[in-house]
Amino acid sequence: MSDLGPLPPSAIPLMSPDHARDIARGLKWLAESYAEAGMTFQATRAERDSQWWLGYSLTLAATKETP
Repeated sequence: MSDLGPLPPSAIPLMSPDHARDIARGLKWLAESYAEAGMTFQATRAERDSQWWLGYSLTLAATKETP
């Protein structure tokens, strides 16, 4: 996993779950575009980042206080 670089920083600011979900969707689209272009390293990284943002969105949605 070290070949993919560092994980996103742990100090991600709070935001609405919808905003985090939209970031995840954008990264998913980017991952698919990279894959179609044969850019597997970038596709893998964007897919991983998309999954992270989707998890963050779900975490935000499960908390009581969101901005």
